[in-house]
Amino acid sequence: MKNYNSIQEKIISSWLLKDKLFWTLFPSIFLFDQITKYLVYKNLALGQSIPDDFIIKITYARNTGTAFSLFSSYGSLLLIISIFVAVFFTVYFLMIEKPKLTMRLFISLVVAGALGNIIDRVRFGYVNDFIDVGFWPIFNIADSSISIALTIYFIDLIFLNKKNED
Repeated sequence: MKNYNSIQEKIISSWLLKDKLFWTLFPSIFLFDQITKYLVYKNLALGQSIPDDFIIKITYARNTGTAFSLFSSYGSLLLIISIFVAVFFTVYFLMIEKPKLTMRLFISLVVAGALGNIIDRVRFGYVNDFIDVGFWPIFNIADSSISIALTIYFIDLIFLNKKNED
């Protein structure tokens, strides 16, 4: 019982519940993702592109896999993994002292992106994608958010942590 109370107190007093960056960035990215997916879902036919012949366009696609349509036959497993990742990172960051800016950006972007795609998987059984950049697989705002988060994480890990070690 003591461990449970300790964990509960740590969560209640966590930086994350009071963090202005998280509570600005997370809902903004999440809502932007959901609104753009809704607009594409309601206004374009599957496979339709606007404009038809430009390198960057909006093309409505459905993705049952992960990024780049990998593992497309594992939709239920991907949903479980996505939920686990979102919960894991949220709980992990709740349990530590206030992290530095790069890690606060990372958690905000990862949770917003994961939740955006989780909502699609639960509602539709697939993720709505629409950003079409020529040769690149079609993606969405949530995918971009996760990719940016991972980029921030690796830049911090490789370059910024080395500065602190010197």
